[in-house]
Amino acid sequence: MRFAHRWVGPQVARLLRAQATGVVAVPAEGGVLLAANHRSFLDHYLLAAVLHRPMRFLGKVELARGAFGRFNQMMGMVAIERGTADLGMVDTIAELLRAGDVMGIFPEGTRSATGELYRFRSGMARIAAAAQVPTVPVGLIGTAQVWPRHSRPAPRRPTAGVLRVNFGSVIPPPTSDPRSRRAFTQQVHDAVAELCEQPVNDSFAPIAKDRTAT
Repeated sequence: MRFAHRWVGPQVARLLRAQATGVVAVPAEGGVLLAANHRSFLDHYLLAAVLHRPMRFLGKVELARGAFGRFNQMMGMVAIERGTADLGMVDTIAELLRAGDVMGIFPEGTRSATGELYRFRSGMARIAAAAQVPTVPVGLIGTAQVWPRHSRPAPRRPTAGVLRVNFGSVIPPPTSDPRSRRAFTQQVHDAVAELCEQPVNDSFAPIAKDRTAT
C-alpha cells in the first residue's frame, strides 16, 4: 500500500489529469476518516492517488476474491459485509484508525445508479465515535464519466478538469450517543453534497446482493 502510494499514486493522478482542492485539510498525521460520495470503481483509486498519505479503504467482501481481490487488499482494502451491523468489524476499523491510519469510506454503501447523493448509513458515525478521530468530507466529480457503473473504463485519457477531488473542512467525531451520531452523519452528508455537486435523494441507496457493484 505504501509503495503504491509513493510510486504509483502520483503517476495515476497525472495520467488522469485529476485536480484536487483543499487536500491540505487532511491532517498530516494521526487517524482520519475520509467520507466521500460513490459513483464509480475509480473512486477509491482516485482518492488515494491525490492524497499526501497512504490510505486504506472499505470494500465489500466480494472485492477481496481472486486475483483482483488480492490486488485490492494489497492496495489497502478492508473487506466488509455490506448491510450488516458487524460490531467486530467496527472495532477492527477503529483500531486501525487509532493506530494512525487514513481510511476512505463511502457512506452511501454502494455506487449511485442515478447520479444522486443518497442518505448516509450509520456505520460511518459508529466508526468515528469508536475511534474518536476526525472526518474529512470529500466530493468526487467526474468518476462516473471516466468509469461508468457496470461498464469498462473510458479508453481515452480524461480531459484536464473532468476529474476533481474536493476536500472539505475537518469535522470532529461524535460521541457514542445516538443523537450525536445522527447529527454527525447529517453534517458530513451536507458537506459532501456541497463538494460533489450531486442532487440529493433522502432515501437509502438500494443495495443489490447479486450484483458486483460497491
